[in-house]
Amino acid sequence: MSQASPDLKTWMTLGRVSNLPTVWTNTLAAALLASSAGALAPPSSAVWILLLVALSMLYLAGMLLNDLLDADWDQRHHNPRPITLGLVSRQQVGLACALLLGLAAVAVVGLSRLIDQPYWLLGSTLLLLACILGYNLLHKKYVHSVWLMGACRSALYLTAATSLAVPPAPIWLCAMLLGVYISGLTYLARQEHRNQLLNRLPLVLMLSPMTLAIHNDNPWFWPVLLLWLGWLGWHYWRHLANPRQRQVRAFIGAGLAALPLFDALVLAVADQPLGSLSCVLVFFLLPHFQRWIKPT
Repeated sequence: MSQASPDLKTWMTLGRVSNLPTVWTNTLAAALLASSAGALAPPSSAVWILLLVALSMLYLAGMLLNDLLDADWDQRHHNPRPITLGLVSRQQVGLACALLLGLAAVAVVGLSRLIDQPYWLLGSTLLLLACILGYNLLHKKYVHSVWLMGACRSALYLTAATSLAVPPAPIWLCAMLLGVYISGLTYLARQEHRNQLLNRLPLVLMLSPMTLAIHNDNPWFWPVLLLWLGWLGWHYWRHLANPRQRQVRAFIGAGLAALPLFDALVLAVADQPLGSLSCVLVFFLLPHFQRWIKPT
């Protein structure tokens, strides 16, 4: 019976919806940075809505596809995800994934009709889709496929920026730094089921956002940076530093929760204080969402 009618929480767990606000803060930061760097007006309400719908649907489709393609591996390793627990069937997940991709396509087509340079938008969206598919197909086979996961977030930044214009130079830098951060976090996630920390290189990669300090002249940047470093440092000490008390999964959740602080740093550099403050507020809310829906 449970497979015939999965409940809402099952679908939310499949979609890792506790991480969905990080997609929204990424979108906000990239679009406002493009606006600031190009001296352009921010996106209109219609553009914001379609952009958020498109990127949210692509994120959710990617999460569902991940569980669908990993179902056999999860079964062998007793990984308690909804498909292996029998809470939803593979067919249902496949249909939902196709529906989400269809909704994303409709939103992107609608968005392309509202902007001046749609080819950049379509190109970056196809790049994002290719990274999502590539990661989900390869991540169990090749350890360095984690860079494709990082590329997913980089492409998301570029796609949000193309809703205004050709991505300016600061967007490329921020997209790259975000991709490196996510790749480091994903290296750690590969050892989540074994609760191991094989080396600390992933943690070094996660420090990539500190590069933004070179380009900063806004005093708001520094308290946000200290908050970000304090959050990750505390969780490192609590969950990774002591091998006998290691909780890799908990640290990964903390690393995902810190994503809005990256966006807050970007918007501080772009002199967008209200947008930066909004991202900080999302950061404070995310741990509460993660207690309800697991982030990994």
